Amino acid sequence: MSQKSFLIRLIGISVFVEIIALGWYYAMPKEWVTPTLPVLPVFFMAVTFLIHKGFISSIGKNMRQFVTRYMLITTIKLLSFLSILLIYGLLKPADAKQFILSFLVLYLIYSAFEATAVIKLGKAHDEQSIN
Repeated sequence: MSQKSFLIRLIGISVFVEIIALGWYYAMPKEWVTPTLPVLPVFFMAVTFLIHKGFISSIGKNMRQFVTRYMLITTIKLLSFLSILLIYGLLKPADAKQFILSFLVLYLIYSAFEATAVIKLGKAHDEQSIN
């Protein structure tokens, strides 16, 4: 998958998720929705794009370096996201449940998208190294 193809798919999924998020934001009672919901898909889109750029820069190296970088980036991302959840929960305890639930759902969506992109990236690299 080329970087341009990845970006187009990322923007597409982000527009879809943003439409769903905005629909949820305006349709549900305010106590069920975090005020940060409209900006969360943009945050996840930016993080996913930056992480993918990191993966692309390491794909030309040997597979061991790629796997090491993948694990390192994933660990840093997970710890950073846990920190965000903890800090937000401490600063805004009244909104913590809604924020954490919204964050978790978006994390799962974008992590699944990222994982499929990395698998395709690895397959494309394997095909190029065979030829």
